[in-house]
Amino acid sequence: MTVVHAHDLVAIATKVLLAAGAPRTAADVVAASLVEAELAGHEEYGVRRLVTYLQMISTGTMDPKAIPRLGGVRAAAAVVDGRSGFGELAARVAVEHVRRLARQYGVASATVGNCGDVGRLTGYVRTLAAEGAVGVAMCHPRPLAWAAPRAAGRPPLVAEIPAEAGLAFVIQLVGGLLGGAEPAGGTVIVAIDVAAFRPVDEFRRHAERLCALLAAAAAPTAVPGEAEAATRAARVRDGIPVDDKVWSELAALPGGPTHH
Repeated sequence: MTVVHAHDLVAIATKVLLAAGAPRTAADVVAASLVEAELAGHEEYGVRRLVTYLQMISTGTMDPKAIPRLGGVRAAAAVVDGRSGFGELAARVAVEHVRRLARQYGVASATVGNCGDVGRLTGYVRTLAAEGAVGVAMCHPRPLAWAAPRAAGRPPLVAEIPAEAGLAFVIQLVGGLLGGAEPAGGTVIVAIDVAAFRPVDEFRRHAERLCALLAAAAAPTAVPGEAEAATRAARVRDGIPVDDKVWSELAALPGGPTHH
């Protein structure tokens, strides 16, 4: 196991992406997204994906220079075309747009398609919750991800709902077909602006009361998002453990680490 500090791992991932032909802005966004997944303890969406990305680029199935296109905007709905580029870039455009639209309309949604995998869904809804919105994201065959604000200084409430039976069908239908990807791959991101329905501070206080009830229950229930936040804090402090096999694969990539 190799332990790497987050800023060093971001630098490594960025260098690999630049060597693969990604523009600096794209490399920065994708690298940061991959390392955020590592910090949260979701290694399956972390830097190991660089190997797959470079394979896709070499075979022409992913364009590292593609810039997502925002279209299909109708009131509070939008369509993001990833143009065969990085999914993280397309999803980021969707998140930024639904947050703006939700401030105007109260609720907004966007589909993301024609791109690589968007990665960890909870990262996108967490971003929305940090800005005072309730976020929901779905992408077949993933669990549905959601997040909501807590009191200032507290990590947002973040959780995933396993995609079983009926829910799996709904995610496949909505995420896949609306996102233009059948049967899998399309993503839908929804933002609900809390302030459109009640004062944000009031919502945050209510969320804290619910969290306190969970912690004080006879059979205490983990508050959604706290375990992930604790993992992130520990890895920011102590470094990110990277599996030796993954580290070797990274070292073999153009721009990868030559030593540590």
